[in-house]
Amino acid sequence: MVASKIAGKMLIEGKIHCLTGLHIGGNQDVSEIGGVDLLVIRDAVSREPYIPGSSLKGKLRSLLERHHFAKGTLEFNKKMIVGGQNISHHECGENKCVICRLFGASRSKDGSTKENLPASLYVRDAYLTEESRDKLSQLESAYYLSEVKFENTLDRITCAANPRQIERVPRGTEFHFQMVYNLWQPENFQYFEEDIKELFAALRLLNDDYLGGHGSRGYGHVEIKGLTLKWRGLSYYTGEGKEEKEEPVELTGDVNQLIDKIFQHGTGGTLGEDK
Repeated sequence: MVASKIAGKMLIEGKIHCLTGLHIGGNQDVSEIGGVDLLVIRDAVSREPYIPGSSLKGKLRSLLERHHFAKGTLEFNKKMIVGGQNISHHECGENKCVICRLFGASRSKDGSTKENLPASLYVRDAYLTEESRDKLSQLESAYYLSEVKFENTLDRITCAANPRQIERVPRGTEFHFQMVYNLWQPENFQYFEEDIKELFAALRLLNDDYLGGHGSRGYGHVEIKGLTLKWRGLSYYTGEGKEEKEEPVELTGDVNQLIDKIFQHGTGGTLGEDK
């Protein structure tokens, strides 16, 4: 990718509200007799459950890829084997591609992706809100800030039961998340509104899909809520200017109107310009 000047950063923050139990798996090196079969991922220091940024970013990319594939505007041109399974995804490395522009692309050995394209979107790890932490600390459970769900798999022929225990974050838990969108200039200046619209489309798709594992069995139904956008131009980072006022936004709202409000179109300010 040709070196480009960065015009500023858009901070997108909100809460991930769990409408059903959430399971995002962690490492389990030792399997104890009678213990939980599938544990949730936890912070190494606090031991609190959290949502890795990689899990959220990967889910948003997958949903947006399938959305564009259904519209006929994208092909799954990359194939790889993960865990013995064939996985298809899109990665062209073209700056005009919203998927690669938002989530990045890596140069491939076969030459199908000629150059690295850094991701414009950064997704942070999401941690428990203070309110959820206090609420879960009162939970009567053998596991810290979580619950254990018992399940059975039945053999269709013999009817033999195969019980298992899955740890998950309980319904009603909320995590605070933050994403940072980098506005590159001049390459991505023309794509700014499209990128924000596509990102919001991915968040809306997530509301009607699932996050984490076992979604077809009711896990991971989440709601994105309390969204705010905040713009920081170059002058903010040099100490010469202030950030724009934090603006609340609804996923179903008018993104164009919000962008206009943040950048004060028609009042002397222009998109990407420090004031």
